[in-house]
Amino acid sequence: MTDKVKFSSYVHKNFKSTLNQLAKNKSKADNSYHTKYITVNDYLDSFSEKTLDAICYKISQLKYDCDNLTPIIIPKVIGLKYNAMTTDNTRLVCVPSVQDRVIQKLLIKYLRNKYNKIYRKFCKYDHALNSSFCEKVVESTDEKNQPITVKISGIRKALDDAIEYRNKYKYVVKADIVKFFDNINRELAIEKFEKEFIGLSEDKEIIAIFKSFVYCEANLEYGDSNNRSLIKTYLKQLNGKGVRQGMPIASLCSSMYLHDFDSLMVKNEVPYIRYADDFLIFGNSYDKVAVLKAEVRKLLKNMNLDIEKPNGVQKTKICGFKKEFSYLGFEVIYQPSKKSYTLHIPRIVFCMAEERIHSFNTMSKVKRKLKNKASYSELDTYFNRLISGYTNYYSKELAHNGQDFKNHLIKASNDVRKKLITDNLNIDFEDIGSANKRMFFFGIK
Repeated sequence: MTDKVKFSSYVHKNFKSTLNQLAKNKSKADNSYHTKYITVNDYLDSFSEKTLDAICYKISQLKYDCDNLTPIIIPKVIGLKYNAMTTDNTRLVCVPSVQDRVIQKLLIKYLRNKYNKIYRKFCKYDHALNSSFCEKVVESTDEKNQPITVKISGIRKALDDAIEYRNKYKYVVKADIVKFFDNINRELAIEKFEKEFIGLSEDKEIIAIFKSFVYCEANLEYGDSNNRSLIKTYLKQLNGKGVRQGMPIASLCSSMYLHDFDSLMVKNEVPYIRYADDFLIFGNSYDKVAVLKAEVRKLLKNMNLDIEKPNGVQKTKICGFKKEFSYLGFEVIYQPSKKSYTLHIPRIVFCMAEERIHSFNTMSKVKRKLKNKASYSELDTYFNRLISGYTNYYSKELAHNGQDFKNHLIKASNDVRKKLITDNLNIDFEDIGSANKRMFFFGIK
């Protein structure tokens, strides 16, 4: 550990800059999840030194209480109707308040800086947290299609490693821990944090703030009324256990919790990749990976976790040569023409992105979604940000069909804009000259 700086002092020094960083994400800065939710921009507008002093005082007195989380239901399949949603085909994500999100981000940064050696120990093999010290140099091309080398880390490195290892080994265990975050034992997580992370430093501020976030719960009243019954079921099942997905602190909890798993893999010199609770284990012998799968399951069951469900379709499986599987939102598919594996964007992602764009296909929907910013120019800005957000992750550099995906989204957005122009301006879009299209309608062809 480096020279001691209390967390409350660290927050006081870095809170405003971290808040400003959140505000730079224009597509999310005005996100409001319920009527009482304070957006990033609203919080920034009302922020004062007095507010910051009060926050830091509560942290220093070990009395900081986090705000209730906002529960959000995320469907796992496209087009799922409200009345068809269950705990099996949806996921509960809990969004912290803007203030708590900033403090959690600062907590992770503080631990990385002030407890660097211990942070590296727990996060070394987790690509969700090791991007600051685990980079990989890969070949790429620049805007002029000239060969260059770039450094990648985090999720990009995890995906690149997945392709590298898949091309090298015949078998892969694609593992999924069943409801991992929901089954984390809070007392055990805090014990690991106090004993193994903080150790003998007796950093009471850090321990208190960590406990506050681990025990943080969602407020039913903040959830979508259309999903009230399902949210109520989730919260009843999860009451008093687990760490809520959606909080920045959740990834740190997963790394500490799975440290014994990492140690097992390293001890046995097993090639594997882990991103939070999603991991892949590789090998050239079916028997060997099957034994490893059994050992991993035994280890996890000792922590009341499992990679196999009691019933239903199992997500954890052993994939042999040419067998495709999904990882971190991509499909890993064998390409016979290349005699190698490549990443592909799943068809469902095409459909979900297109559905989101087509949700603006009438002016009433545009007004409802963009509120006081409903105009053709604002819609154009929104679409550009939306497409940029999708293609930054599902990029042509990563995915074999990345350029097709980008073209698909551009076409979908242009189709919606054409329809709006035709429906609301009584103009037959196809009769407009190309020069006027470029000048008045943002270059739509």
